[in-house]
Amino acid sequence: MRVWIALGVILAFLLLWMSLWNSSPVRQEAAAGPVFDGLTEIAQKFSDPPGTWDYRFPEDHGSHPEQFGEHWLYTGLLDDADGTSLGFKLEIYRLSLTPEPVEAESPWSTREIFWAQLVLDSRQPGPPPGEERFSRAAAGLSGAQDGRIWLDDWSIKHDPDCACFSLNASTDDFSLDLTLFPQTPEPIPFRGVPGLETAAPGSHGYWWPRQRVQGHVRDAGGSRQVTGEATLEHAWGRRLPVAQGQMTLNRLWVTLADGTSMRCMQLRRRSGGGIPLGDCLWLSAEGESLQASGRGLEPSARRSADYPLQWNLQSSEPLTRLSLRTEQKRAPLDFRLPVWSGLVQAEGTRDGQSLDGWGWLELSGY
Repeated sequence: MRVWIALGVILAFLLLWMSLWNSSPVRQEAAAGPVFDGLTEIAQKFSDPPGTWDYRFPEDHGSHPEQFGEHWLYTGLLDDADGTSLGFKLEIYRLSLTPEPVEAESPWSTREIFWAQLVLDSRQPGPPPGEERFSRAAAGLSGAQDGRIWLDDWSIKHDPDCACFSLNASTDDFSLDLTLFPQTPEPIPFRGVPGLETAAPGSHGYWWPRQRVQGHVRDAGGSRQVTGEATLEHAWGRRLPVAQGQMTLNRLWVTLADGTSMRCMQLRRRSGGGIPLGDCLWLSAEGESLQASGRGLEPSARRSADYPLQWNLQSSEPLTRLSLRTEQKRAPLDFRLPVWSGLVQAEGTRDGQSLDGWGWLELSGY
C-alpha cells in the first residue's frame, strides 16, 4: 500500500475543497479524482532530490523552488509576566506547479501556491483560535525571497545578522510578533519518510529545537510581552509524508525539563492493526542526536472525535517512559483539511528519574 504521496496533491485538494465545501460528498469525490491525477502528473515532472544533501546555511533556511513541495513549521510554548501559558503553531507550505520558471504574462502569473495554518492554544476548553489561508505566489500576495517566506501579513524570516528567526502573523482574534534565537550550534538533519528510507529519499530537511523566544502576543486579554521556547522544522522535496487512505499521520515534538528534545513522526493504520512506520529523533542536553524506533509511540484509550489525545512513549535508548496528554478533550480544528493540533503535557521517567515537559501534537487522517 502506498502510505505517502506528493505533498502538492493534498494542497491542491485543499484548494478544491474551498470551492466544494458546501457541496455534497458525491460531488466532492467525483471532482477530487481529476485533481489527484493532475497533481500526480505534475509531481512526476520533478526529480527526486539527491540521496544526500549538502546543507548550506543560511541558504537552506529559505526556499528550494526547484523542489515540488516544501514546508516550514514553528511551534512553541510562551509565558507572560503573570505566568499565563500559551502555545502556538505557524506552518507555511509551498507547492510548485511546474519545474520551469513561468513567463510573467500578467501580474497574476505564478508557478507556486502557498498554504498556511496559524494556531494559538491557551489550554482552555473548546477549539483554540486558529486560521488557515491560501494564496498564489503572484502580485506580492505570497512568496519566498531573501530568507523571507510570507502569505499575506503572515511571515517567517531568517536574519543572518543575529542568526535568529522572526515570526509575524495576525488574525481578527490574535497576533504574534516573535523572535527566535537558536540555543544549539546547528539543526538536526533528516531525510525521507522516517522508517521508509531509500536510495532516493524523496525529501530532505532539518529539525531545530531549543529556540529561545521573546516578543509580544495580542489576544482577548490585550497585548503583552512573552518569553518561552520553540522548535522549528523545515523540509523540501518531491515526496513528503501525508495521511492517506487508511493511514493516519501522527507528529509530535517534545521539549523536556532535563534539556532533552524529541521529534517523532509515525504512520499507522486508523484501525490500529499492523506495524506503525516511523521513527523518533532525540537530542540530548549535551547536543548529541540519536535516531530511535517510533514503534514505542502508542495511543492510549482517551479519544476526542476519533482522535487519540493521550499517547505513551517508551524508548530503550535513552531509557525513557513518557505519558503525553492534552489539557483539554476537544474536537479538531475546523480547517479544510481536518487536523487535531495543540499543546500536550509530558510526564515520565528517564533512567528512573522523574521528568516533565511540554510538546505539540498534530494528528491527521482520522
